[in-house]
Amino acid sequence: MREKWKVEDILGLTYVCAWSVSMYAPVITNLKQRSSSAVSRDFVMLNITGYFYLLASLVLQLYMWIPISTTLPEDRSIPVDLKPKVSSFDFWYCFHGFMMNLVLVSQVVSGVKLWNFKTDNHQNRMKPCYYRFLVISLLVFAILTLKFSYENSQNGWDNVRTLSYCNALFVLKISMSLIKYIPQALHNYERKSMKGFSIQSVALDITGGIASLLQLMVQISRDQGFNYMTILANFGKIGLALVTLVFNFIFVSQWLVFRELPNIKSEII
Repeated sequence: MREKWKVEDILGLTYVCAWSVSMYAPVITNLKQRSSSAVSRDFVMLNITGYFYLLASLVLQLYMWIPISTTLPEDRSIPVDLKPKVSSFDFWYCFHGFMMNLVLVSQVVSGVKLWNFKTDNHQNRMKPCYYRFLVISLLVFAILTLKFSYENSQNGWDNVRTLSYCNALFVLKISMSLIKYIPQALHNYERKSMKGFSIQSVALDITGGIASLLQLMVQISRDQGFNYMTILANFGKIGLALVTLVFNFIFVSQWLVFRELPNIKSEII
């Protein structure tokens, strides 16, 4: 007999579908415009790096986490609350997002050669400040990974250490999310136009962010209730959803303002 779908499953499917479909909107818009001029190169490079961090973290939490039943009976150093609330929904959304961002990067970096666009993205290279941030982020990732691998080789695999490393990856991802939206928001402001910018993608992003937070709230309230440990174990997912919502509301405000500018100019003329 089939299992009935739970509320958290429906919310999980909702946010995965919303966030996944949102990634097609800019790709399709670029194809229709035969140009990627509305997309910031800084945004896509920071975004795909952030997705890589998130994907690595989710793989560790889903497939490398040691079940409580397999730990030693006398080991009480790993609270049950410590296990993050991640699921296969999170993994497949992230994997799909990473692949779609590869497509978007190819449109921005080599639009004319690979996609037969009319013109390449006008931004030929990353701005120095964002490039430096990207390099520093990759160096931090390399150091954290070497440290994590060395400690595991010396002391064996450990859930607390794994969570600490995964949270560090989440911090890198959140920092990427915080920074990546800034160049796109500035790019929209400098152009004083939202032509070619997919507002449908923003609407789907907002839907996904709300559904993701609601799913997490349902899972936590059902299992342990809200406390310091559950928030600590899931702060990455909470942080990502909140950052996504805040910046997408900024994009909505830009769309409401700048979409009217061409009409206003024509009326003045």
